[in-house]
Amino acid sequence: MKSCNKKGIQLQNAFGAVLAVVLIAVLVIIAIFLFDALSSSFTDGSDAANASDEMITQFATYPALIGLVGTIIFLGIVIGVLVASFVFGGRRGV
Repeated sequence: MKSCNKKGIQLQNAFGAVLAVVLIAVLVIIAIFLFDALSSSFTDGSDAANASDEMITQFATYPALIGLVGTIIFLGIVIGVLVASFVFGGRRGV
């Protein structure tokens, strides 16, 4: 029986990266809802309300960055699979 040593990137390894991006996105969304609920409990114009509003503004920019990171990871996997198929496609394991 011949053993075929596969080289290159396997698509199974992408699951961890995708799961991490989704987990971070969910945590950011939960943080936005928590700070929104927290800011409504303070009086308007107070330092605590202003700090909560600033945190909401800062967290609101993260989902766009998470989408960008997810796109870069996806493209890296696709390019890695294509390069691996061209580089290791003609070689056979012994």
